[in-house]
Amino acid sequence: MDKILTVTDVAEVLKVKEITVREMFREKRLRAFKMGKAWRTTEVMLQEDIAALARGEMPAAAPDPASKNDPPKALPAKRGRKPRVEKLEVDPDTITSPPKKEKVDDLQQLLF
Repeated sequence: MDKILTVTDVAEVLKVKEITVREMFREKRLRAFKMGKAWRTTEVMLQEDIAALARGEMPAAAPDPASKNDPPKALPAKRGRKPRVEKLEVDPDTITSPPKKEKVDDLQQLLF
């Protein structure tokens, strides 16, 4: 069985900060998987990924634990969230400004 490494272990091997390792996991520059909320990788996967990066390649995709033969589970409905509204794209050339009204000073109007 491969040795499982934590973010701290990987940071020590790569001589970088832990936040950098997490960023590399999120951006899939290094293969990893989550156990709960914590990132993990194996020693073999890390060695392969370092070799791929040294060759200028992206590492192969990490194994997807959800790709088992089980049917996908339905996500529970989230309560209290507003529905997402799509942003309306507007062409700036089609926008016209409203006609300008003459500004009349109230004091000047009272005097005349």
